Amino acid sequence: MDQQAHCVSIPPASDGDIAVANVRSDSRYQAAQAVTAAIAEACARGWRKLLIEITAGPGFAAPSLAMRAEMTRDWAAAAQGRVIVAMVCPIEFIDPHRFGVSMARNFGMVANVFVDEASARDWLLHSTAT
Repeated sequence: MDQQAHCVSIPPASDGDIAVANVRSDSRYQAAQAVTAAIAEACARGWRKLLIEITAGPGFAAPSLAMRAEMTRDWAAAAQGRVIVAMVCPIEFIDPHRFGVSMARNFGMVANVFVDEASARDWLLHSTAT
């Protein structure tokens, strides 16, 4: 089982200045840390829009509401209100009430979650910080 998350960040291209980070992990904790690091990197480099694709290995269970709140708080702190984030992940990891998206907004972060990259890119292209 993978004990570390693998994260590759790609700088923004000409398609609306969207940077991309690919996170692959078998561990929720390591994946959450990799997402935090990707958001912090985007913030430090002045990248305004970040698409994060999460690939989970076998045994990777959906996070609890408490875990979602903790992760979202960390991600919002890393974003510093300067990075808009779209996450792409398997549908079984998305809370039907979009709890994480609501928490992000409460923490001052513009974020959303999707099951496909095309929808995430479209949302990012039309999103602005509030």
